[in-house]
Amino acid sequence: MNEAATVIAAGGVVWREADGRREVLLVHRPRYDDWSLPKGKVDGNEHVLAAARREIQEETGQLVTLGPPLGIQRYDVRKNGGTAPKLVHYWAAGLTGEAVPFEPNDEVDGLEWLPIPKARKRLSYPRDMEILDALDAAIPVESSLVVIRHTSAVKRKEWTGKDRDRPLTAEGTQDAHDLIDVLGALGVNRVITSDAERCYATIAPYAAAAGLTIHEHPEISERGYEKNPEALNGLRAWKPGKVTVVCSHRPVLPALARALDLPVGKYSPGAFVVAHRTPAGLFHERFPGP
Repeated sequence: MNEAATVIAAGGVVWREADGRREVLLVHRPRYDDWSLPKGKVDGNEHVLAAARREIQEETGQLVTLGPPLGIQRYDVRKNGGTAPKLVHYWAAGLTGEAVPFEPNDEVDGLEWLPIPKARKRLSYPRDMEILDALDAAIPVESSLVVIRHTSAVKRKEWTGKDRDRPLTAEGTQDAHDLIDVLGALGVNRVITSDAERCYATIAPYAAAAGLTIHEHPEISERGYEKNPEALNGLRAWKPGKVTVVCSHRPVLPALARALDLPVGKYSPGAFVVAHRTPAGLFHERFPGP
């Protein structure tokens, strides 16, 4: 008998500071008559980061920005008359603006903002308490960084022009558009890229959607790095209060990661690492390309 496919879901601990205390948002689901953290299933090829933000907004009405990861839950659920493994990813989720009034929906008929001690008592499942307990170390975030390799580009041997002008493939262009929801979920508000077309085109759809200026840095291009490998050490990517995305190239990324105090690893086209600086230290996670 074939094993049931794993159900992938995503959500978050929605939090705010109110009257000098930290509160988190719990939802009540009438179908199960339980109190839990907002979450939901990933749709098709949807990225888990985009899914987490979407599900939180659909269940609670709140628009959030995702911060550090808080953990992953693994448990079995009923599916098609049997059981299937379920994997739920959680992130710290800060409000984008003020909280909005809640309107009950098919999945959630009530929500409540509670201080963390009261929230722990209200939660129906111990596994949610473990996720909630991870929040304190993950916030506040001082600055965040997304380092990404450009999406799929036309191969060098198939391009007769200057390498700097080598464009994305049709697939790479689609993947660049798919990044709009991903980078939006992270609240990216500062954009840095190599001056090569394939990097610029990777980040341009999001910058246009978010109304952001793109800052080009030749020193993180392949040619710029070959010319002066030390120049990228001067890149000021970490900036207090900002969520910065930096788009560069496979040969440059290991040195760039070291310069930015990030773990070094291989990047497939469109792959990226998300890092957050907090008073408790550095949180980081890697995501493969589309």
